[in-house]
Amino acid sequence: MVAVGLAAAPNRVGQPPRTAWTPEYATITVHGRAGSFGAMAGETVTPSGQEVARVEVPGWQFPPGVQAYRTALAADGTLLIAGFSHTADLSAPTADRTVVGAYQPATGAFRTIGIGPVGAGAPPVTGLLPVEGGVAFTTRRADDAAPGAWPGFGVLSKVAGRWRVAPTAGRVDHDDLYALARLPHSGDILVARYGRDGSNGGILALRLTGPDRLGRFTIAVMGEYPYPTLDGERVSVRDIQVDPTSSDGRFAVGLDVFRGRGKFPHMVVQEFSYETASGAIRPISAPILPGDRNPKDTAFYAYGPFLYDHLGNLWVSRMDEFQGGRLAVYSTRDGRGRLEQGECRHRSGWAPARYRTSGKGKSVWGLTCRPDYDILQADDVLTIEDLAQDPRTKAVLALSFGGTVLPIRVDRAGDGLVFHTGTAVDLGRKLLPTVIGNVDDHRLGPVDADGRMWVAAMHARPGHPGVLLDQWLYSVDVADLLTPAPVRLPDTPGRSVTVQAERTSTTGTRTRPGRWAKQEVDAHAYVHTCLDWPTATTCGYDGVAGNGFVLGDDSGFGVLDGSVEYTVDVPVAGQYQVSYRVATFAVTKGARIELSAGGRRHVDPVSTGGTWRTVRAGDPVTLPAGRQTIKLSVPRGGGGWYLNWLTLQRT
Repeated sequence: MVAVGLAAAPNRVGQPPRTAWTPEYATITVHGRAGSFGAMAGETVTPSGQEVARVEVPGWQFPPGVQAYRTALAADGTLLIAGFSHTADLSAPTADRTVVGAYQPATGAFRTIGIGPVGAGAPPVTGLLPVEGGVAFTTRRADDAAPGAWPGFGVLSKVAGRWRVAPTAGRVDHDDLYALARLPHSGDILVARYGRDGSNGGILALRLTGPDRLGRFTIAVMGEYPYPTLDGERVSVRDIQVDPTSSDGRFAVGLDVFRGRGKFPHMVVQEFSYETASGAIRPISAPILPGDRNPKDTAFYAYGPFLYDHLGNLWVSRMDEFQGGRLAVYSTRDGRGRLEQGECRHRSGWAPARYRTSGKGKSVWGLTCRPDYDILQADDVLTIEDLAQDPRTKAVLALSFGGTVLPIRVDRAGDGLVFHTGTAVDLGRKLLPTVIGNVDDHRLGPVDADGRMWVAAMHARPGHPGVLLDQWLYSVDVADLLTPAPVRLPDTPGRSVTVQAERTSTTGTRTRPGRWAKQEVDAHAYVHTCLDWPTATTCGYDGVAGNGFVLGDDSGFGVLDGSVEYTVDVPVAGQYQVSYRVATFAVTKGARIELSAGGRRHVDPVSTGGTWRTVRAGDPVTLPAGRQTIKLSVPRGGGGWYLNWLTLQRT
């Protein structure tokens, strides 16, 4: 009996093995150089149970010292990939070329686009943004590199079938640029200035026109907001996100606040407005942080990546260096941004240094602003690195450090919000080869016209500039994360299939009064990240690299109440023997799982004495042919079990 990493995909049982995979059959497809997939080349499912395919791309290669970073989708379907340094220290580039990768998934064609000269100090590409006629880009020059050699802002356009840097008129007198965002009404572009060692960053507003008949673009600087000086702290603008529902140019910035060289920055978020006619950029909120603390070391949580959804709600992720926390949501009120009001608002006349929060010997820049909602599921993954929204399903996609994807849908219900959680996904990053450690860093990209989300798997070797390393892209079928395809059961006696516990069709949540936010959102199908070591005893006993998840309770215990459902396709009516991969604490003596299917109920004891075990259920389950629902519930007094997966074997 096997668990995560089956040799055959769950919904392909009974069919001959495939030697050539195509993306149509897979929830997740990994794109990269032939021969670069490592253990992923032998897998047909990810550790969380989704089918996986691989696409070998001819000519796929980034230059030495370059790793894949942010991605943008051009109007013709080309996926452009920013070439980034191997280190987060942007003052010390690791390559001698500034490049953007251009990948056309429909044809499999890949090439790199050179930006500026070749030579030491070539800056990384820090931002990409689709614009009319091409894709805008930003770079950040090294502190000791010659100014003007590489453009800080420019446009890539396609001429005669080839991408190249377009000619421009006008200039941007900064080359410390980072993220880009476009305002929905004016079309003006907001650019984050990260600043340099010893100097603060800021915000630029640009107006880009063109291309003209010669393919030339014109750049005009419309406004600028330099960040004010703080006492002993340097402020860098890391990210910019715009509110798609705002008529007054509302946007937010993510700030890295440094105190002392070499220290991990504290991160806050601040909201601004932009006036199209004058180019004025004004703060409308204080710099904010959630105000609660990491329970392990009492440090204040910072605010990391953030996003405005289609309703104008602001989602912000907590972080404490590499440790994550709950996902905060600030809901809109009366058409106004939540941060413009109450304790979150900007104080006219306040000196910047007054925005501080202190307590228990800790002091950080930023004011406490309690969220309206805290989504608890995000507390059980590592730091969220990126947030994006699928324009078709309206699902907010949270990508965590290590390659976990959490999809969450939100709807307005009266004066409040209702949330639905999709299937938690382990992209299988531990299956890809690395030089040192694991492929931990990822970046969310766009969702294309086929409903596939693109994710860059960054592969770096800090401290070793000029090293040539493989890079990969994932494409993920978003719809399958929200409504998983039924698992096809075998019709041959003796054959079995495994259903991962996290691959449930149960998406509901419950809302209760919050301990910090006003309300907490708890998923009915709450999952914990599964450790894959030690391999002989825990969730990873099958020996396959990768984590996956286990069903449990947000309190840290096993499932205490409620139910979850799984959808299966039964080819021919018959009986199936069920087994559970479960664990309970040693003190949990009466744990039981109730299974309802085929019009009957089956209750089985599953206490394991403090270890992971595979527990064979009693009577076989009789299932009629066709699509069926299997429901697992906690009978009265039977809670406390963790579930990794269940198997169904045809008898």
